Amino acid sequence: MTKRDAIYAHIDDHLEAHIASIQRLVRQPSVSLEKSGLPECAALLVDSMLAAGFTSASIVDVGDDYPGVFATVDCGKPVTLLCYGHYDVRPVGTEPWTHPPFSGESCAFAGFPRVIIGRGAAAQKGPLQSWINAMSSILAIEGELPVNLVFLVEGAELLGSPNYGALVAAHRDALAKASALYGPKTAQDATGGVSLTLGYKGLIYLELTASTEASGLGPQGGAVHSATSVIVDNPVWRLVQALASITDATGREITIPELAAIMAAEKPVAGWERPVLEAMMASVARRDPNSFIPGLNTAFPVKTFKQALSPDQLLRQYMYGASFNISGLRSGYTGPGTKSFLLPHLAAATCDLRVISEVPAQDIIAMIRRHLDAHGFTDIGITVMSAYDWYQTSIESSLLKATLRTLEGHGITPTIWPVQGFGGPWAHYAKVFDIPSLQGGSPGHGGRMATSDEFLVIEGNGTVAGLAEIERYYVDLVYGFAESVAETG
Repeated sequence: MTKRDAIYAHIDDHLEAHIASIQRLVRQPSVSLEKSGLPECAALLVDSMLAAGFTSASIVDVGDDYPGVFATVDCGKPVTLLCYGHYDVRPVGTEPWTHPPFSGESCAFAGFPRVIIGRGAAAQKGPLQSWINAMSSILAIEGELPVNLVFLVEGAELLGSPNYGALVAAHRDALAKASALYGPKTAQDATGGVSLTLGYKGLIYLELTASTEASGLGPQGGAVHSATSVIVDNPVWRLVQALASITDATGREITIPELAAIMAAEKPVAGWERPVLEAMMASVARRDPNSFIPGLNTAFPVKTFKQALSPDQLLRQYMYGASFNISGLRSGYTGPGTKSFLLPHLAAATCDLRVISEVPAQDIIAMIRRHLDAHGFTDIGITVMSAYDWYQTSIESSLLKATLRTLEGHGITPTIWPVQGFGGPWAHYAKVFDIPSLQGGSPGHGGRMATSDEFLVIEGNGTVAGLAEIERYYVDLVYGFAESVAETG
C-alpha cells in the first residue's frame, strides 16, 4: 500500500466521523443577516480545526459581531496555500422544509442514497469541513502536509464581506506568505459535470438612503400618517428621484458619463483566454440561456432580454458586460401584516455594480458620490457594504495546472469559465498579494442552496461524487499543487 492509498484508507475508515463533523457545523445556526449564532459557529470551527491537527486556530474579532477564524498548518514547507471559506449561511426562508433546517439530518434525498440536509450543508459548511477532513487524514498518516496552510474564514460573506479587509489586515504578514488561494466549494452539477471559474467581476455593494434627518424635510425620527402628505415631504420620493438620475428612462443606460465609459469599455481577451472563451460560447450556441447562465432559473424563465442577442452573445455579455442593479427598495413598515397609510422618515435602496475595470472600486464609488452631489442630492447617504475589484487567474498558473491535472486523474473534464458575473473578497488577494485564486472547481454536489431543503451529497450515484471521493480529490489537489509549484520553481 502506498502512502496515498493509506490516506485514502484513513478517509474511508473515518468517514462516519467526517460526516458527523459536517453535521455539527450544520446544526449550529449562523445566519449573518440575523446575527444569530455567529460566535458559537466560529468557536465550533476553531475546535474542528484543532481536532484535525492544525498548528493553530483562533477567532478574529474586529469588533463588528461577525468574527472570523484564522488558522495555520505549519509544516516548515517552502510553499504556503491560503484557504478561503465562510461559515455564515442564508436565512431559513419562507419555503417549507421537509426536514428541520438546522437538523443536519442524514438520509436519502433527491435521488441520492445519502445526503446531509440543512442550511449551509452545500454552501459553505459542507465543502469547508470536507477540506478540513481531508487535511486531517493526511496529517494522521504523514504527520505533515506537502505545503503549509493558512486559513482566513469569514462570517459575513452573505452580507457582501464588509469586514474582510479588516480580517486580512489583522493577519496580513502571515497571509502575504501564500503562493495561491483556494476556496473549497461544491462545483459538480447533477449530471456529474464540474465547472471551473477563472475570474470574477468586481463587486460594489451599496446602500443609498434618503432620510428626513439628513434633508431636514419631513417627519423627524419616525413616521406620520399619510394624510399629512399634502403638507409634509416624503423621503421616498427623494430617493426615487436620486436613483432615477443615475440611468435613462429605460434603466439600461447609465447617465454618469465617466462611469458609463468604464462600463462600456471592453476587456482585452488574453491569448490563453481566447480558446477557453470560444469553447464556452460554442457549447451554448443553441441552448436556452435560462438553462446555462448562472443566476437564471428555468422555473422563472426570462423571455425577453435587454438586447436581442443569440445565446452565445448573451453568454459573452453576461461574462464581460457591466451592470448597475437595484436589488432592494425599503421604506415604511416592512414587518408582518399591514400598517397602512404611512409617510415614513427613511427610505433605502441596495444596489450592486458588477464591472471588469482597472479603475479601483473606491474610485467608482466616488464617481457616484460626485454625481449625486452635482445633481442636488447631497443629502442622499451612501453606505459601502463591499467594494472588491475584478480579477482573473491564468490557466497557466501553478494552481490551475494542478487543478486540471487532478481533475483529469479523477476522470473529469471541466467546463471552464473565463469569467463569471459574481464577485467577492477573493479579489483582495489577487490584487493586494498578486497570487492566483480559485474557488471550487472540484467534484461534489449540493443543491437547493437558496431555498428550502439545502443538501450536500454524501453517498454519490456513480455520476456525482460522494464525500469520500471529494476528500480524496482534495488530498490529490494539495499534493498536486506542491508538485506544480516545484516544477515551475
